[in-house]
Amino acid sequence: MEKTLDFFDGDCSFGRRSIVNPGSFYKLEDLIEQMKFYGIGRALVYHAMAREYQPVMGNDLLGQEIARHSELVPVWVVMPHHTGEFPAPDQLRHQLRSNNVRAVRMFPGNSDHAYSIESWNSGELLAMLEASRIVLLIGLDQLNWNELHTLCASFPELRVILSGAGYGSDRNLYPLLRKFPNLHIETIGYKTHSGIEEICRIFGAHRLIFGSAMPLYSGGSAVSMINYARISDEEKQLIAAKNLERLLALD
Repeated sequence: MEKTLDFFDGDCSFGRRSIVNPGSFYKLEDLIEQMKFYGIGRALVYHAMAREYQPVMGNDLLGQEIARHSELVPVWVVMPHHTGEFPAPDQLRHQLRSNNVRAVRMFPGNSDHAYSIESWNSGELLAMLEASRIVLLIGLDQLNWNELHTLCASFPELRVILSGAGYGSDRNLYPLLRKFPNLHIETIGYKTHSGIEEICRIFGAHRLIFGSAMPLYSGGSAVSMINYARISDEEKQLIAAKNLERLLALD
């Protein structure tokens, strides 16, 4: 009998967006319904308002709306503090701890929050995240390969989960995975032929994190990528949930 996997989604969100994507949804109850339908037991979630309007307001809304849902784990959207729009790193550290936030997202791209992720601008924030063992989720739509290399080299203990790596990424991705053991790859965009199998063979299944990117993408395709991968059941379960649990230091 095929073993049923326990899925812990590393990439979910909810809330109204400025651009409506056909086939997507935005309500929290719809996300929970989709998770149940696809057999996803838990999920990291951020609020769309934290990305598309203002991080502090979006993070506050997130806490209010998921308070009754133990299956949802909060992800705050963070940014540098220099303009006074966002708490300074010392204050933010206490806020993360008091709200039991173990993972954050950054959207430094010009079409989002438009700031440099280099150390001269984001260094204090990134150093705090590294020292506090907070997981950073960031996408290739937000930084380029050179910026990712600088990030990982400057903060080697920072736990980074990269989304957006996909077909054509391997020639840049492989040397970074070899050099930086704390760099991990989210699975939803990584649809390279036999890509998951090769990552497991060369670098180990512990470098992959299951993510669906719901509501913008399908939970069904995300789950199928892991269920039908030509890897062992043990490797599948690492990717489906255990790797993320380890990074977040969850029981």
